[in-house]
Amino acid sequence: MLFTRALIPLDFSPASVEALRLGVQIALRMGVRLSVLHVDSGIKPDEEGTRKAMARLMAIEVPSRVFVDLLWDVGAPAERINHHAIAGGHDLVVMGTHGKTGLERVFLGSVAELVVRTCSVPVLVTHDRDGVA
Repeated sequence: MLFTRALIPLDFSPASVEALRLGVQIALRMGVRLSVLHVDSGIKPDEEGTRKAMARLMAIEVPSRVFVDLLWDVGAPAERINHHAIAGGHDLVVMGTHGKTGLERVFLGSVAELVVRTCSVPVLVTHDRDGVA
């Protein structure tokens, strides 16, 4: 089997929900176990609220036959994603990108780009496909 454990970073954006959907398809076809990770970089993290929101999204998007761990962390998103990819024994990261370009990307940065450049496991990047022909 090529992949056994996939980490899916989730920030609740349409792109990260699309990454979750892609991860679910991979899990259904290949028997991959999923770990869904939310990294809170805010000043006042709300672990309980985030976990409830994650559970609601899992109920909508993930069939019961797919095994999913829910993970929550605080810190710099790219750094924590890379940490969990290694510490959790994941062999694939499936994540969304917002597709920012130009000045917007310069000022906001790109977590996906940083993870692609620094993660020691393969990273599959997708985007929100709503409205794309």
